[in-house]
Amino acid sequence: MIAVTLPVFAQESTSSSSTMTAQTPIEKSLIPLYIEASLDVSTPYKGSLPFEQTLDVNYAIKRFSIHALCSSNFILPKDGETKAYNRTVNLGGGVGFELFPRDVNDRNIFEARATVTTSLGTNNFKNTSYRIGINWYTHGSTKRLSPIIGVGYNIKTFANTNTHTYHGMYLSFGVRF
Repeated sequence: MIAVTLPVFAQESTSSSSTMTAQTPIEKSLIPLYIEASLDVSTPYKGSLPFEQTLDVNYAIKRFSIHALCSSNFILPKDGETKAYNRTVNLGGGVGFELFPRDVNDRNIFEARATVTTSLGTNNFKNTSYRIGINWYTHGSTKRLSPIIGVGYNIKTFANTNTHTYHGMYLSFGVRF
């Protein structure tokens, strides 16, 4: 997690004086910018098995987040060989929403995300990818690096009419800075 955190202290005042009686640190992030790196594995569909390496830069606004994605896709055909023609680089973006409000006592975050990416260049596996899923990660000022695990549904539509549109589940493992 790349975030600048400053402790902010709550003040309790009585009606007779304005002295500070309790100090409770509250997490406050000045620049809520995060970087995530993950490896995504999908289920096989009609003889192909896609997997991705993804770099996600996201900016959080309260419970919402905006994502900029770059992913390297490998689509393994039936023979299992990875060649230059079945690799693509996708760029895109997405949005996220934290399903439950953050709690000081519970540092688990469940975020629903929807993303769209499209391939750069031209080859047989040029595609547009649509994803929707749930991601789990932790938050807190004591951890600068936290695991992130995601699960969801992925659709890849290919520019080549001879290649079937991919539908399948995905599972991702990564780290969040």
